[in-house]
Amino acid sequence: MPFADTSLRDEYAAAVERVAGRVLDALRGGGGPAAPARPDGSAPPSGAALPGGPGPTGEPALTGDPREPALTGEPSPTRAELAAVRILGPDAFAPGLLDGRAPDAATALVVAQALDMFPSTGTTATAATAAAGTRPEAALVTAWRDRATAQLLTRAGAPTTPSAAVTAEHVPGAVPGPGELGWPRWSVMMAQLSSLALPGLDGPVHELARRNDLALARGAVRSMLRRDHRTAARLARWLARTGADGVPARLDLAPVLDRIRAAGDGSARSALEVAIAERMLKGVPA
Repeated sequence: MPFADTSLRDEYAAAVERVAGRVLDALRGGGGPAAPARPDGSAPPSGAALPGGPGPTGEPALTGDPREPALTGEPSPTRAELAAVRILGPDAFAPGLLDGRAPDAATALVVAQALDMFPSTGTTATAATAAAGTRPEAALVTAWRDRATAQLLTRAGAPTTPSAAVTAEHVPGAVPGPGELGWPRWSVMMAQLSSLALPGLDGPVHELARRNDLALARGAVRSMLRRDHRTAARLARWLARTGADGVPARLDLAPVLDRIRAAGDGSARSALEVAIAERMLKGVPA
C-alpha cells in the first residue's frame, strides 16, 4: 500500500505540473487552451468526489486512481488532470484575466468538468478538516478558493452545474487576520489563498490583504530567509495585487522575484506564481 500511495501522489503531482505548465504557456503567449480539454468537448462522469476533504494546504485531498480515464475510450483529460484543474482553481483563468479579458468559455468548460467530477466540499469543509486533524483555516482556504473558481466559471457564461452555482453563492466564514493567528501563521494561510490574487476578483480576503500588507511583506521576507521560495512567491503575488490596488509598496518585489526564479524549486507551479506576480506589477490592460 505505501508503494501504491506514493505512485498515486507522484501521478497527481505530475498532473498538476503539466496543467500549471499549460497555464504558464498560455500566460506567456504560447497559445492553446490553458487547461486540458477533450477533443469532443464532452464532460466526464459527475459526482466523483474527492474523499477526505481539504488537505493540509487547503487544497483538495487527492485520492483514488488518477489513471482512471475521465471518460471510457477518451485519452484526455485524465482524472488526475481534472483534479489538477481543481487544485489550480482560479489560476486556470489567469491568462485571460491578466490580459484584461473576461473569463473565457473554453477554459470554463474544462473547469466545469473538473468541478463536476470533484464537487466543492462547501459547508462540510470544516467538519472534514476537523476529522482530518488539520487546522481550521484549511477549511476556509478551500471554501474561498472554490467560491472564486465557481464565480469565474459563472462569469464566463458557460453552462454550469448546480454544484458550481451553489458554490458561487455560498459565502464562507470570515478569514482571521494576523492579530488572531499571528503574522507568521496568517501569512502562510494567505499564501495558500494566492490564487485569489488575480484581477477580476475582489472581496473580504482582498480587503484583508490590503489592510495587512505589512504582515504580507514580513511573511515574504521570512519565507525567503527560510528558503521557502514558493510561499515567498505567493506572498509576493499578494503584494503585487495590493500594489495594483493602490497600496504603497512595503517591499521591492523585482529583486525578490528574480531571486525566487534563480533559487526556487524550478517547478511550473512556482514559475506560474512568479509570472502572475510580474504581470500584475506591470499592470493589467483596461
